[in-house]
Amino acid sequence: MRIVESWSTKQFKTTIYAMERWHYVEFEAGPMKQGFKFMKDSHPAVGDVKDALTEGFLTEVYATFEKMYLNLKENGSK
Repeated sequence: MRIVESWSTKQFKTTIYAMERWHYVEFEAGPMKQGFKFMKDSHPAVGDVKDALTEGFLTEVYATFEKMYLNLKENGSK
């Protein structure tokens, strides 16, 4: 696995990794991470993966981070 591209926004850090059969996209916000695999058969280039990261997709990623944070705050930090 190798890093192909990485960037940060106000909400989270995004890293795209190249693997043999997938592109793996990792989102990181504070102590939490989310990862998604994109098959190279359907997303052969990094640009194809970036095109899949639509505004709606990223909005759902952020909403999931908010749920994860609330879960951590309510259950994980004692």
